[in-house]
Amino acid sequence: MDATPTSAPARAPRPYAHGGRRIVEGLPADLPDAVRAYLDVLPPGRIVGFPLAPLDRTGTPCWFVSLFLEDPYFVGAMPSGIGYGATDAEAIIGSVAEIAENLMPSLALIPRKKERASYHDLVRVFGAGSVADPLTLGLPAGSPVGRDTVLDWTPTIRARTGETVLMPLDIAATDYFELSEGYQPFTNLITNGLGAGLDVEFALGHGLLELLQRDGNGLLFRALDQGVMLGLDGVGPETRAMLDRLEALGIRAMPKFATDQFGFANVYCVGYDRDPSRAPAPIALSACGEACDPDRERALRKALLEFQAARVRKTFGHGPLDLARGITPPGYVDAFIEKALPSLDLEESRALAAMLDWIGGPPEAVQGYLADTVYSERSVKPFAELPTTAAPDGQARGRLARERLEQAGFDVLYVDASPPGGGVGVVKAIVPGLEVETMSYYRIGERNTRKLLERDHPLIRFGQESETLRPVRLTPEALERFGRQPLFDTALAERIVGPLYPLYREPESHHAPFRLERRGRAG
Repeated sequence: MDATPTSAPARAPRPYAHGGRRIVEGLPADLPDAVRAYLDVLPPGRIVGFPLAPLDRTGTPCWFVSLFLEDPYFVGAMPSGIGYGATDAEAIIGSVAEIAENLMPSLALIPRKKERASYHDLVRVFGAGSVADPLTLGLPAGSPVGRDTVLDWTPTIRARTGETVLMPLDIAATDYFELSEGYQPFTNLITNGLGAGLDVEFALGHGLLELLQRDGNGLLFRALDQGVMLGLDGVGPETRAMLDRLEALGIRAMPKFATDQFGFANVYCVGYDRDPSRAPAPIALSACGEACDPDRERALRKALLEFQAARVRKTFGHGPLDLARGITPPGYVDAFIEKALPSLDLEESRALAAMLDWIGGPPEAVQGYLADTVYSERSVKPFAELPTTAAPDGQARGRLARERLEQAGFDVLYVDASPPGGGVGVVKAIVPGLEVETMSYYRIGERNTRKLLERDHPLIRFGQESETLRPVRLTPEALERFGRQPLFDTALAERIVGPLYPLYREPESHHAPFRLERRGRAG
């Protein structure tokens, strides 16, 4: 029998705190207006910024900015952001925007009323069009969650109409601070789909392009890399100059093709130092830059810049602590670790253990892990064959993303986490049916099941379910389309990912080298 939805037990309410005492250290005095707009909405605390470029010989502008919050409620929270670009200003904008992306959803969702009920309960009260069906949200294979499972729900907005659609908190939340007291989510919380900008339209576009990027490449790179190189005849002069410069520095950049679904160029870039000993740290050899954009030139430029930024980001976050201490203000690294240490209790142990294996070995070992997958070269996709559409700004890119998703039958939703008063837009975009984290958290639905079946991949099987052959959780309509129950082989997924798990999930910055350093002292 259906039950009446009730309010979920809330954590202690947190007033929205912005303005107040804010100390800014390390950022230049002539900050771009966009940076000031983001800083103005952050809660009180100490903001520390510094460039990461000195860690690598590429010199590509890349900045790290962190916020030491004054509020004791956020024990273990270390909001931080890494930004990159062609200039320091571009990089600083990206890093401060990332802090807003990471923190604003918590400030917005913690005080919001949450419904506690099942999907069926809520549909009875609000109607099917106002409730997200959990069977369309990429549940982990074998999950017991269904339409009768009692969950916590929070409002999202349907972009097309402005209507309210209730979404499980498990999908809407980005941090454990946002969950009701004692609530256990049905999957690991992820930040996929976060976007920030000077208005909601820009932020939503940013989030949607990230969703498209990761839905498009998730089964085509990393441990499942298809080795489709981009043939680079016809790339623009700025991009060509970037590639030539990396080659002159002894860095082999490998731009690759993922997909062109929805008419977007979905590409990524990996690469390595021709002399592995010249890598800033062994972990830098796993650097990857991703992009999905209507403009193929812009997509390739972003992937190349992000690849270079990833080399220093990974070196800073997971390389030897002495490297990080060498470019940060005195005492910063130890203060960061001390502030973030309580979150170690929530650290994903598999990610931490896998990263410890990587950073404790020589560069040659990491390069060996990646040789047959990440660095594979099996075919070529000419750059000139990628689709391209002019989109002069973030709003235009976002409109294209939304229009094409809606034309394909997807429902574009978002959590509005924008601070009151305007000036900055922050959202978490959610598109039921797009899928991520299949190889890491076994989240899979109809879309990735069909992709794997079309490739005749043994990750999808039919027959008798078992502990490792787990049913893909689907709507009755999707099951009818397949004609029988698909099973996802989690044991095979484990074997495929193997030692490559650090490509999928990384521990918090400095946690792995901190553990390694502490082990050394203890030994």
